[in-house]
Amino acid sequence: MSIDLDDEILQDFLVEAGEILESLGEQLVELEQSPDDLDLLNAIFRGFHTVKGGAGFLAINALVDVCHSAEDVFNVLRQGDRQVSADLMDVILQVVDVVNEMFDQVRAGNQPEPANQALLQRLRSYTAAEEAEPFPGGDVVSVEPAPIVEPAAVTDIVEQEFEAMLDSGEEGGAQASDDEISEEEFEQLLDSLHGKGGSPTPQSNSAPAEQPAADEISEEEFEQLLDELHGKGRFSGENVVSAQQQTENEAVTAKTGDSGDITEEEFEQLLDELHGKGKFSGENLKTNVPSVAEPEIAVNETKITKPQASSEPTPKKVEPVTAAAKPVNASTAKDAKKNHKASPAQGESTVRVDTHVLDEIMNMVGELVLVRNRFQTLKANEETGEQFSKAVSNLDVVTADLQLAVMKTRMQPIKKVFGRFPRVVRDLARSLNKEIRLELVGEETDLDKNLVEALADPLVHLVRNAVDHGIELPEQRQAAGKSREGLVILTASQEGDHILLSIQDDGKGMNADALRAKVIEKGLMDAETAARLDDKECYNLIFLPGFSTKTEISDVSGRGVGMDVVKTRISQMNGVVEIDSEEGVGSTIVIKVPLTLAIMPTLMTKLGDQAFALPLASVVEILDLDLRKTNVVDGQPVVIVRERALPLFYLGEWLVHEPGYEVNKQTMSHVVVVNAGGRQVGFVVDQLIGQEEVVIKPLGAQLQGLEGLAGATITGDGKIALILDVPGLMNRYAG
Repeated sequence: MSIDLDDEILQDFLVEAGEILESLGEQLVELEQSPDDLDLLNAIFRGFHTVKGGAGFLAINALVDVCHSAEDVFNVLRQGDRQVSADLMDVILQVVDVVNEMFDQVRAGNQPEPANQALLQRLRSYTAAEEAEPFPGGDVVSVEPAPIVEPAAVTDIVEQEFEAMLDSGEEGGAQASDDEISEEEFEQLLDSLHGKGGSPTPQSNSAPAEQPAADEISEEEFEQLLDELHGKGRFSGENVVSAQQQTENEAVTAKTGDSGDITEEEFEQLLDELHGKGKFSGENLKTNVPSVAEPEIAVNETKITKPQASSEPTPKKVEPVTAAAKPVNASTAKDAKKNHKASPAQGESTVRVDTHVLDEIMNMVGELVLVRNRFQTLKANEETGEQFSKAVSNLDVVTADLQLAVMKTRMQPIKKVFGRFPRVVRDLARSLNKEIRLELVGEETDLDKNLVEALADPLVHLVRNAVDHGIELPEQRQAAGKSREGLVILTASQEGDHILLSIQDDGKGMNADALRAKVIEKGLMDAETAARLDDKECYNLIFLPGFSTKTEISDVSGRGVGMDVVKTRISQMNGVVEIDSEEGVGSTIVIKVPLTLAIMPTLMTKLGDQAFALPLASVVEILDLDLRKTNVVDGQPVVIVRERALPLFYLGEWLVHEPGYEVNKQTMSHVVVVNAGGRQVGFVVDQLIGQEEVVIKPLGAQLQGLEGLAGATITGDGKIALILDVPGLMNRYAG
């Protein structure tokens, strides 16, 4: 069965529920470290409750069932009837994975498949012992006659009676004119709950003790809550009788006693019946309640108590997360592994933009119109020299501001990616019997939405490798004089027009000699070449295809075929990856990517008459060197710069094939030092034009996928310049 994706209510649900599900994983891992945090418990409870409620309104019953079971568990936890345990969190996190899978199916327009019943049974087992006696089930609620009680005392109605009002009677009640009750009838029903329609009986002096003011919601707030949940009372049942006739039941007064409060649990169950379960079909509303002759029930005071902490959760920065090292059986580790093999996420097609950003854009567009009008005026004027120069300056300022503002509309905080790592680290630490604490720094750093999505997989792989390969077992750390708990720090920061991301661990680090031996053993490099590598170049060997120092295959980090893919992905984003390590201290991997994929800062160069753009992220420095002082080592021209050998490559030999073009190798020339695959090399060019921001255009079908070229752009003089891909060039011509 398909779902109508054009439904506005569904789209609102997808946005709201999506944000809740994104934060649930992080909140759950934080809860494991702070099991007594009532605010956190209530935030998670409300998250499941909100998703359940929206799914119920849309009749997505499979999602409702799972969320309702999870909600019941957290209701028990926040009441203090059960403590948070690692085993419980394993089950809850598996449930969150199931909910996310269902949510993806809904987003694709399909009704989700019901959850695995074995998983639901495991989940419900955590509430079985604490649950109160269930209310009578079945389609008929029988009420035994009892003597009519004089309405002398304050009388409350309990959850069963309110359900009876909603579930409707068949024979004795007045029939509605159609399948809905009007807003007025629904208000009368609420009035009967809160005392507006009750008999004029004086209030009892034996009212229950007052709750703190912060723990109460007023009648008006409750009515607004119900109106928001139900769209002012539009139920899809067959028969809904009036509130007055439903309250004419003598057994009600006998049950209510003198209490003026309903408990928090009753309030939640009441909301479930009203909204959360979402299964209001005609068959479910055929509940018979025999009518009784005309008693009146006085409901003078009804206080609905709820804890203060159950208010809307306030966002807070992620605290360092520790994943306790507890043994798990093979099936648990296998389940954790399966949970991370999620299907490829569908890219979001919308972003939320602050209105003040849009206001700024509109103001700048207005300025742009004025500048355009100024140019049109200058065009007709013969004496335009100085005025034209001023107009161009104005255009430059407005265009730059407009470009920045439009870029902001696509920006998202990196927290969207960082939010998944507490769960990843927690699960891996349990499966590997390690103790690991994760720290997140710079979560509010903004970057292009496309980059946020593209960085997710590479970062997950790097973090998993840090946990698996970097951090030692607790016993090994103690033997080395370290704390049992390992530390992984994930950092994001902005540096000019680039974003820096680092993954740092305090694990065992890497041994350069071991890496040299391994690369020779695998036949990826000869012994002489490997011996010339310095330590930093050795660390970058882990990015070679098929390279791995693991002697055994790991279920966590795979078969050593992933790090080269990480490097390729980063290169596709015009970024670079650098790695540094110290044996026994730890490793740090730094990723540098541009703020946006649409506009790229470049260094424009010329080879002959053709312009080429080098991504500025790859450029380290520019040198003017006398090419006559080069040396040749193993057939490779090199030049000594600051006592280090710098390999030289003449780009003209690779890229220019014009008749009559000759590469200059005998005089002073410009050398652009670039970072290529973790090592620095020099590209010899004929001419430097300067730094220029370019708009990246894809290559045509005939050139698409050509190694060494990242795209094309149009220069200021109207000519076409090719944008070079430095790692691709090295692989193609110097590999």
